Amino acid sequence: MAWRNIMASILEAALDHIEASCTSGEADAARCAKALVAAADALYTPLKPIDSGLGEARRIATSFASLVANVFIYNAASNKGEEFIKSVMQELKETIKSDEPLEEAKSILEKVSAAMQPARLDDSREAVFNEVRDYLEPPQPAIPRRRRRQPRRPDPLQNIRRLIRELGRRDPLLAKQVARILKARGLPV
Repeated sequence: MAWRNIMASILEAALDHIEASCTSGEADAARCAKALVAAADALYTPLKPIDSGLGEARRIATSFASLVANVFIYNAASNKGEEFIKSVMQELKETIKSDEPLEEAKSILEKVSAAMQPARLDDSREAVFNEVRDYLEPPQPAIPRRRRRQPRRPDPLQNIRRLIRELGRRDPLLAKQVARILKARGLPV
């Protein structure tokens, strides 16, 4: 039960950090990209000691990183617009390549009094980038159709609901906590 509370509190602190860096006031694309990558790093940090290489901890960290990215997309699309999200994607390309965990991840962990050294996971960083990229450049269907249609842009709310459902299959209590956090932020989940 304790690890669920840690993950939920780190998620809440990461969302606060992203909201302060990305959607409130004068938001800078580079600072926002760093905040997104730092959130991915911070969400993997408590899972690193139990990551046995089988992939479960990595899957949880990746789904949390995707969740954070979709919350950012939902808020930024309604507040800042598509041009801001494009500039954040350009900055994300460079930011995810850094070899060390970002300092912002340490500040996110300090907000929840988690005395852990931040850890980085390439999968969760790439999940953040892929969510933003797929929103801006929707993937083409694999099977060619007769009529050429514009590919539909993924809906961030549908992605958030899907990620919570998938998390609920693994851990229903954690999924309820995450849904409660997102509802408190005003997301219709």
